[in-house]
Amino acid sequence: MTPESKRAAVEEDNEDRFSALPNNLIDDILMLLPVHDAARTSILSKKWRYIWAMLPNLVLDKQFCNKLTVESQYVLKETIDKILLQHLGDMVKILLDVSRINLCSYADIDRWIGCVTRNCVKELTLGVPYHSTYELPSHVFSCPTLKSLELHFCLFKPPNSFIGFQNLINLYMNKITFVSTTSEFVVINVPRLVNLTLIRCKGTQYLNFVVSSPLKYLAIRYRRYNGGLSCFTNCKDLKKLYLIAANPIPTKRSKLENLLSSLPIIEALTLDYFVLERLSAGTVQKGLPFTLNCLWHLWLGVCFVERGLTSYALELIKSSPNLSKLEILVSSTTTTTTSDNAEAVLEYLNSPTCLDRPLHNLKDVSLHQFKGSKAEMFFVKLLFARTPSLIRMRIEVEASDSKEERNINTELMGFPRASGKAELFYTPYSD
Repeated sequence: MTPESKRAAVEEDNEDRFSALPNNLIDDILMLLPVHDAARTSILSKKWRYIWAMLPNLVLDKQFCNKLTVESQYVLKETIDKILLQHLGDMVKILLDVSRINLCSYADIDRWIGCVTRNCVKELTLGVPYHSTYELPSHVFSCPTLKSLELHFCLFKPPNSFIGFQNLINLYMNKITFVSTTSEFVVINVPRLVNLTLIRCKGTQYLNFVVSSPLKYLAIRYRRYNGGLSCFTNCKDLKKLYLIAANPIPTKRSKLENLLSSLPIIEALTLDYFVLERLSAGTVQKGLPFTLNCLWHLWLGVCFVERGLTSYALELIKSSPNLSKLEILVSSTTTTTTSDNAEAVLEYLNSPTCLDRPLHNLKDVSLHQFKGSKAEMFFVKLLFARTPSLIRMRIEVEASDSKEERNINTELMGFPRASGKAELFYTPYSD
């Protein structure tokens, strides 16, 4: 046998062994490759010609689009057209991110979205350019197979015929602008929704979710959230709630408390400074109208120069009998201007009723962006003294080697501890 024949035999044997792999393993290998590299396997043999075209997941991300746009927008459009038009079978998961591309026409995106929705897509992620006026096409609103939808930067204006996403389980909306149609509200009926995330969306005053008990995860991060929260009070299975604001919020205190009191099995709760400030309403709390019996993880944004806010934070802690993990972001933001605020907080923390019973289940405490003020130090001292189950107290400070910081560390180390297992970790803050 000639050297050329031997080489051909070896190559054929290698190809046969690779081709003999189980189909699901071949699919897994190809899905690890960029789409254009997976498409190149079509030249290996007749068997490989259409394997890439049957992949259920397509990732057309920023890196993919940017690389093709370096040549020209025409190359990008032609390539995506070919990939979608040559695809065989259902499309399970599609990621299309053209957020870094200044497309000449949104008609291309409409065409691509129309193609994937006709192919029974189940998970769709779409990112368009920031500050764009791209309006989500009607194909999305009428796609019955959608189970997961992630949208970035587009306009959400459903047609009058929109009856909701009947099978949607996960909905993630980042900087979406809601536009009302002929009715007063943008009604989104999602009877099977489990996870909902809204990040800095606009037009939320027109938004009305129709949700039911399956919802387990709700995260709202906003600058000017004007949407109501009452639509979530019937979500009795909600386990994780995150409310984060960058500015004072218009939501009434009573509505926030109604939401918290309607969540019987909530396990993780995040309330930042502006949400907690609205809940406290600037007054010292003497008990809360609800108890969070299942809550084990609590994250709060607290400004320790506001007595009302500090007291509400402590009442939340006391109203969570099974709390095991507490995180506090020490906020320097304040909406008050009274000069004696710090002294008022110290007076409150020193009162016998401030923390009148031990926290028997609290094991892990973290304070982020710790400044070392008198009120903050007293708060830590209080937790050390009233938490017999404590294992770890982590204090994160801005990196420094000043004498003042060393003195703070020394004072913290000297606080008496109700738990013999409690350890103090004093570390530089990291984002």
